[in-house]
Amino acid sequence: MKQLSVFLAAAVMISACSKSEAPSSATSVDSSTATTAKPTAVRGKISTATDSMIVVTTTAGDIRVAVAPPLEVYSRGPANLSEVTPNSFVGVTSVSQPDSSQRATEIHIFPEALRGTNEGTFLMRPQPGADSSSQSTMTNGTVEVPRMTNGTAGGITDGKLVVNYRAGTQTITVPSGVTVTKISLTDTKLAPGSNVVVLATKRPDGTLIATRVLLAGGQ
Repeated sequence: MKQLSVFLAAAVMISACSKSEAPSSATSVDSSTATTAKPTAVRGKISTATDSMIVVTTTAGDIRVAVAPPLEVYSRGPANLSEVTPNSFVGVTSVSQPDSSQRATEIHIFPEALRGTNEGTFLMRPQPGADSSSQSTMTNGTVEVPRMTNGTAGGITDGKLVVNYRAGTQTITVPSGVTVTKISLTDTKLAPGSNVVVLATKRPDGTLIATRVLLAGGQ
C-alpha cells in the first residue's frame, strides 16, 4: 500500500511513497521530531466508517478512531515539478547514491493546512525481499528560497532541491521525470476497503480521535 511521510513516524504524510514502505521510528535519523504532541499515524484499511467512528484494520489489529467533525479527507493527484516552489512544504522520497548524495524518486506537495507534517528526515523500511542498499529516505520540510543564480526554476536550482526542517537541511538531486504528486482536499467519502492514513490524537482516556484522513490508494 502506498504510504506518505505526511503522516509518518509521525507523518505526520506523507508520506508519504513506495508500496509497502512506511517510516520507522526505530530508524529515524531525526529523533527530535518524535514528540507525544504529534498525531499518531494509523495506517491500514477501513473496515467501518460512520459519521462518528472509523475502524481501521492494521497489521496490529483493528483500531477504532473517533471522528471530530468536520472531517477533512485528503487524496493525492498528479502534479508538475514547476509546482515545487520556494517555501512549499514537501515530502521527498530519495535513495542514496554511491557518492552519499540523495536522489529524489518522488516528491509530494502538502497543502498549507498540513504544513509541518512529520517534519524531519527518516529512513524507511525496505520492501520485503528488496536490496537493503536501495533503502529509501523520506524528508519532510520547506523548500529553501534559492539565491539569485543561473539555472533556477521555481524551487529547483541546478537540478537540486534544498529542503529545510527543524533539525537541519537536506540537499537532494532531482532527476528529470521525477514523479510529483499534490495532496489536496477531496469530497470522496470514506468507505470500507479504502486504504488510509488517519492522523489521530490520543485523548486522556487513551482513545483516539481524528479530524484528518489521507486516502493512501493501492491495495
